[in-house]
Amino acid sequence: MTPLVGAYVADQYLGRYKTIQYSIGIGLIGHTILLMSAIPPVIVHPNAAIALFAIGIVIMGVGTGGFKSNISPLIAEQYKEEHPYVRVNKKGKKEIVDPAVTASRIYIYFYFLINCGSLTGSIAMVYAEHYVGFYLSFLLPTIVFLMCPSILWYFKKYYTLQPPTGSVMAAAFKLIRLAFKGQWTWNLAQL
Repeated sequence: MTPLVGAYVADQYLGRYKTIQYSIGIGLIGHTILLMSAIPPVIVHPNAAIALFAIGIVIMGVGTGGFKSNISPLIAEQYKEEHPYVRVNKKGKKEIVDPAVTASRIYIYFYFLINCGSLTGSIAMVYAEHYVGFYLSFLLPTIVFLMCPSILWYFKKYYTLQPPTGSVMAAAFKLIRLAFKGQWTWNLAQL
């Protein structure tokens, strides 16, 4: 459910960029709590470690929901071409630039890099946990995640940022509520 909330907050109130930044902050709090659950003085107390672990995972889930639901649309906003056009390449040959193909290629690279990072991180975390401990396994993604706000902030001047334009979710939920008004039942055969 958190991606729906993250998308709603971005569309209705904060915009994608600010929602991503706040979500990264929330995610970093979750990462820190998760890391605290695995440090040697805490992990020897199972009840405290499990409680911190659970709290950290929930907070990370909230942060991830706000981040994941907005990063792909932010990328889509960066490419402005809407119609195909012809350009001349460096060799002097004409070529057609199709915005749909270009957007598709952008997302292919985006998800390729996400999957490379996921694979590399997963392997590194398993080895770190096996040879050192869970605290190092949780510290590695926290360190990498710490770079996100700086990178987003540094490149902000190059982004095309759209202000919030309003969310269709509120209207959709209102419509669903009106559709079921006075007719809601678990036994649909009675309708």
